[in-house]
Order: sequence, then C-alpha cells, then structure tokens
Amino acid sequence: MNTILKQLFPKEEGFYPYLYLANLSIPIFFLFQQPAQTLYPGLLLMLLFIISFRQVYWSPQVSIYFITVEMVITLVFAYVYSPWYLYMIFVFVSQIVKLPMKVFYLLVGCFAIFGIHITFLTVFPDKLFLLLTMIPPLFGGVILPFLIKGSLRYKELSEHFARIAEELRLKNLEMKELEESKKRMLADLSHDLKTPMTTIQGYSKALYDGLVQDEEQKRRYLKFIHDKSIRVNALIDELFMFSKLDNPDSKIQKQERDLCEFLREVILESYELFDEKEMELFVEIPTTKIWYHFDQKLLYRAITNILENTVKYNPKRTRVFISLKELENKVVIEIGDNGIGIDEELAKILFDPFVRGDKSRIDDGGSGLGLAITKKIIEKHDGIVYVDTKPVKGKTNFIIELPK
Repeated sequence: MNTILKQLFPKEEGFYPYLYLANLSIPIFFLFQQPAQTLYPGLLLMLLFIISFRQVYWSPQVSIYFITVEMVITLVFAYVYSPWYLYMIFVFVSQIVKLPMKVFYLLVGCFAIFGIHITFLTVFPDKLFLLLTMIPPLFGGVILPFLIKGSLRYKELSEHFARIAEELRLKNLEMKELEESKKRMLADLSHDLKTPMTTIQGYSKALYDGLVQDEEQKRRYLKFIHDKSIRVNALIDELFMFSKLDNPDSKIQKQERDLCEFLREVILESYELFDEKEMELFVEIPTTKIWYHFDQKLLYRAITNILENTVKYNPKRTRVFISLKELENKVVIEIGDNGIGIDEELAKILFDPFVRGDKSRIDDGGSGLGLAITKKIIEKHDGIVYVDTKPVKGKTNFIIELPK
C-alpha cells in the first residue's frame, strides 16, 4: 500500500501539483450543473484531463503529448460548454513554461488563436460585455506563459552566471595553491640537491688540494662522494618519474593479471626489509583469483613505496598488516602497522612532494617523493590512496582503492 501511495504521490513533487488540481473544483462544480447527456461525457473528459496532468509528472519524457491533450480538452470544454472553461489553462500553465521553446510557441499560439475564436463565437455580438470576463484566461494562456518563461530563463541565467563565477573563483584558488605548491617543491628540491652537492664539493676539494694524506681516509672520502652522487642521481630519477606521472598526457601500460598473485610477489620481494627489523607480517589475500587491468611496473612501485616507508619509520618488531579485498565496485589494498603512528595534520599532506614521515628535512636517504609518486600512480589507475590514522587494527593504515 505504501509503495502504491509513493507512486501516486511522490514526495519529490511537493504539494504544487495537487494545489493546481484544486483549481479544477470550480469547473467541476459547474459541470455538475449540466444535464445528464452532457454531464457524463464532460466527466470522462475531466478524468482524462486529470490523468494527463498527473502523467506529466510520472512520465516527463513524453510530457509534450500529455500537455497537448490538456490544452485540447480545455479548448473542447470552452467550445462545447462555455468559454469559462478557458480558466482551466491556469491548472497546467506551470507545465507549459517548461516545454522546449519551439513547442512552447506552437502550443501558446494555438491556444491564442482557438481561444479568441471560441470567445468571439460565444459572446459576439449579443454578449459583448462578457468579453471582459474572458481576458484573464486568454491572458493566462497567451501572455502569462511568456512572462513565466522569461522569469524562469532569467533565473536560470542568473544561476548559470553564479555557477561560472564560483567555478572561476575555485579555479583561481586552485591556481594559487598550485603556484604555492610549485614554489615549495622548488625550495625543497634545491635543499635536497644542495645538501649532498655541498658534501661532494667539500670532500672533492679536500682531495684535490691534497689535504688528505692517509690512504684509508682518502677511501672514506671517495666513498662519501660516491654515496652522495648516488643519492643525487636517485633524487633526479624520482623527480623525473614524478614529472612524467604528473603529465595528464602520459599513458600507462595496463595488462590483465591476477592481483592476488601480484601482491604476494611484491610482499615476497620486500620480505628481507621486514626481516631485518624483525617485523611481524600478517597477510590476508584471497585464495581465489582477482583479475584486474593494471600497470604492473607502476603498481609495484606504488606498493613498495608504502612498504619501504612502513619499514623506515617504524621501530623493530612492529606488526604489519597487509590485506586485499574485492568489493562490489572496487578492489581495496590495505597496508597497516601498529608502529609509531602518524599525526592527523601530517596525514593531510603526506602525499605531497618532499614530505617525509617524520616531517623534517633530515638526511634519511629518502627523496621525499615516494608517496607523492604512489598517489600519482594510483590516480593513473583512476583510484585513490589515503591514510587512516585511527584504524580498527594498529595505528596507521594506508588504503588503496582501485575501481572495477
């Protein structure tokens, strides 16, 4: 019963359709004053009018036909019974103004021609004074729709301009944030390049000037120079990767593969990292296959970046939880731990370039681009990655969601 009532009286329509239908009470009252031979056909026409009125709301895709039926019935009532029935136009004038412009002009024009013709046939010349009483319905069917249509059009344009203004404001804000992000990125990049380059310059100058005589110390200096040059090279490689992924025109190579088997391989290759710090691994991967189209090389990079951060920024004997779940419309990979946790404020910017887990610019061997690259890779797969700082299990949970 409730389902039927909801179909008959949908909440989203509000009370307006029934308010307009209430205007039919007067025409129906006068209809009942007719003799039986004209009363029953009139009641059938009125029933058809009400059904058409309601069908406009129930079947909006064919509303043009039902509004046309309403107008024809109104003109038939005016011609057969009395021009007073032209007042029925006020019942559905709110529907007329929502029609496309061409149909709108056609229906309003037809109503104007037939309405005026019917009025003159009835009131001219004996009841010319009644012509004044026909002005409201003719106005309601001919001029009022244009006024309402113009008002609605003005409202639509105002809302459209307001939306454009808001979009421009958001775009400008986004541009400013992007500029600030680029400035911060350049400052961080110069810092990260300057630190190892300063070390390389210092040690190489000492060797070049002959300030180091001890062979063992020379080898140590050379090793420092070699290590720092590797660091600079790695940073440049990471920056190149980030820039490439940041380019919207860059393409990825997707292939269909079992995601379960792929994740097992990634964990297996990273096992030594966890073993060195005596970390406990708790893995939940389905025994069934989950076929998915993805770029194996890039997704491997994205997941290992998170795994390496988990190892780097947590103490020994931390518990690490890795799971893979297939839901109705997405695949979810979770990498969590019960280590030191991540501050909520830091979690908001954790995937920005040059942000490190300890929120400092210390020389920890990382580039600060790992998680930023992870985010770009996941976005290339139309997915999202985020961190939950208050998970059900552990203290930190990285979540990757890939759409199916």
